[in-house]
Amino acid sequence: MKIGEFAACTGLSKDTIRYYEKIDLLHPKIINKHRVYSEQDIEIIATIRKLKLTGFSLQEIKLLFDLSQNTDRNKELTKEEIQKLQKVKIVFENKYKQIVEKEEQIKQIKQVLLSADYKMKQLLEKNKVVGNLLLP
Repeated sequence: MKIGEFAACTGLSKDTIRYYEKIDLLHPKIINKHRVYSEQDIEIIATIRKLKLTGFSLQEIKLLFDLSQNTDRNKELTKEEIQKLQKVKIVFENKYKQIVEKEEQIKQIKQVLLSADYKMKQLLEKNKVVGNLLLP
């Protein structure tokens, strides 16, 4: 699909799509000087959105994508590469902790909402009959 259809499909603007390409998050095929997007590109956008919702910056998402796609597990790392990787690991560990904290907060909010819903149901059940009129 071309960029217009891809934009409509993903809900992103063409400018955002081009920016994602510029920072190497997206890599569409170029056919006859036109960008052609695939189902895999749609999945990449969905992943980017989810990561952004959980607090990842585009720079962090790029690092995560690069690590997941370009990592040779058998490679001997230089001291500089080891230091960089350790810094990135700390960033991702902190993100993970933040997500776990958000999960706990969401669980607590769900409990409050469930409790309120239960109380409202009880009140509505108790007050179904007003005078001789039955409420729907």
